Amino acid sequence: MSDQPTPVTAAPKRASRWLKLALILSLALNVLLIASVAGAIWRGGAGSWGGRGAGNIVSFMASLPAERRAELMQKSKGLRDQSRALRQAARQAARERADALVAEPFDKQRFIDAQTRQVEAEGKLRLLFRDIIAEAASSMSPAERRAFLNWRDRRGGPPGDMADEPPAKR
Repeated sequence: MSDQPTPVTAAPKRASRWLKLALILSLALNVLLIASVAGAIWRGGAGSWGGRGAGNIVSFMASLPAERRAELMQKSKGLRDQSRALRQAARQAARERADALVAEPFDKQRFIDAQTRQVEAEGKLRLLFRDIIAEAASSMSPAERRAFLNWRDRRGGPPGDMADEPPAKR
């Protein structure tokens, strides 16, 4: 046996550089993903007139003077109370759809039925949100309705093409 140390080749060092590069790239992608999710949460989601409409109209009403807010909240209270049960039904249907999707063996009809229940539950919820917004809007002044539309535009709601003025800059 020789007392000479074995020469070290450059391959491990090169692999080490690639590994570091891959780790940095992975970290950057994770930070980007986390930032995207956090940004969506901060903005309140992409928002449509349906899914989060009741929360948005209620949040808008919270920005009004106390007396006006109380009046508008009272008018839509019954409809807002109905939304809790519908949201729960939509969440349950979504869980059933997810369970059906990953079940082994996969049952196509079970998945279709669960997806149908989810679509129907979410559709009912969207219609209720429509009614909540309509009920609140029916008691708003033209200036309040315009302010609501502009408020929605700034939070990622639908385009403001229905407003008298151009949509607010985002």
